[in-house]
Amino acid sequence: MTEQATQKFPRRDGSGRIVSLVEMLLFVFLLLAVGIVMLSAIDALFWLLGFGEFGQISGWISALLAMFVFLDDFRAWIDYRIRWVVGGGALLLSAVGGLGIGGLMPEFWAPLFHGAIGAAVFVLMYTVLWFVGMRMMGDHEA
Repeated sequence: MTEQATQKFPRRDGSGRIVSLVEMLLFVFLLLAVGIVMLSAIDALFWLLGFGEFGQISGWISALLAMFVFLDDFRAWIDYRIRWVVGGGALLLSAVGGLGIGGLMPEFWAPLFHGAIGAAVFVLMYTVLWFVGMRMMGDHEA
């Protein structure tokens, strides 16, 4: 009987780079959802203990787990100096997009919901800009 290698999600190449945009998007959104659930549970606990109203915590914190994926992929491109330009540009554009969408939300929504929506736009934009940008620019630098 032969042992089968277990598939890891998301799949990575020999340098540790995530190989599929779809897998990276799914993984990042899964981590974002986990972050939102955890943040909501913590906020609910504080609300139950009488330390304020539910939803007053910033939803932007929910993107923290996804940021670790970006940092790990950034580190995997260590031989490419262009990663600083692509990462910085993607960070700037996605932050503007996330803050812009978050700012358009109705004021009666709690900060938890504003931030979670802004964080979702941020991670979507950053993932696409980073993945596509590094594949395009990394080929030119190689």
